[in-house]
Amino acid sequence: MNKVTSGKGFKVLITTVCILLVVVLITAGNPTVGGIVNGFIIAPLQRVATDAANTAGEKVTPPKSSEELEKENSELAEENRRLNEMLVEYYDLKKENEELYKFYNIKKNNEDFSVIPSTVISRDPNENFYGFTLDKGSTDGVKLNDPVMTDNGLVGYVCEVNLKSCKVTSVISPASQVGAVDKRTGNEGIVTGKSEYCDDGVAVMINIPTQNTIKSGDIIVTSGYGGLYPRNIRIGTVSKVDYDEYTGMPVAIIKPFEDVRSITGAAIITNFSGKGELDAVQEESSKASEKKKS
Repeated sequence: MNKVTSGKGFKVLITTVCILLVVVLITAGNPTVGGIVNGFIIAPLQRVATDAANTAGEKVTPPKSSEELEKENSELAEENRRLNEMLVEYYDLKKENEELYKFYNIKKNNEDFSVIPSTVISRDPNENFYGFTLDKGSTDGVKLNDPVMTDNGLVGYVCEVNLKSCKVTSVISPASQVGAVDKRTGNEGIVTGKSEYCDDGVAVMINIPTQNTIKSGDIIVTSGYGGLYPRNIRIGTVSKVDYDEYTGMPVAIIKPFEDVRSITGAAIITNFSGKGELDAVQEESSKASEKKKS
């Protein structure tokens, strides 16, 4: 049997037509009754009949095949994958922009600096003092002994340079020797690392005067003497002043402003005002000495 003639809409249509015929026959001889019936009965029934006819004429949509459903699922999965990739790229760009903004602040606050933004790409598990490797090397302009910092403060210096990467000795390593000064008191010393403190991420300030006035909370910055580090770069705050158990000399325990154990990016300072001043003085002194001998 034809789907149209057997459908519910067709049966409704036939029933409606029959009712209309009966009503027409009853009201044929009475115009008044005919008008009332037309307004309240026939007109609505005509609309119902029209809707039923439209319904009866609608084409029945067949269910989708398994192949079509599988294709749709595959397309949705692919679209979901693309959206996830876009989301990952967005987060990467967001993080990169945040890092670049930090380096922008370093340059903005130190106009004489030449800054190379870089990312930590590896850490040596055998490195006891939390050194790390950055993704910039000699082809980018990085040189041995270049200072490394973040917007929070000094983190170390470049100890090894390759073409595309460089290794950094952290500020909490004994190999690091940073001329430093207490901003409040003017007491000078050298910030370095000691094995008993490195796992806590702290350094020590040694060679400070015996009669120093350093106290907890003081801010320690680079002195700039020698031309290895820029002047006035923040290093950390004094946690306490103690005495070396072997020499009996005073030492200040320094908590760096930047935790070198967990940083993911840093700025390599390839040039700054006063860089290499000590080397220049030593070179001139050496030339003068050789000239005098000759």
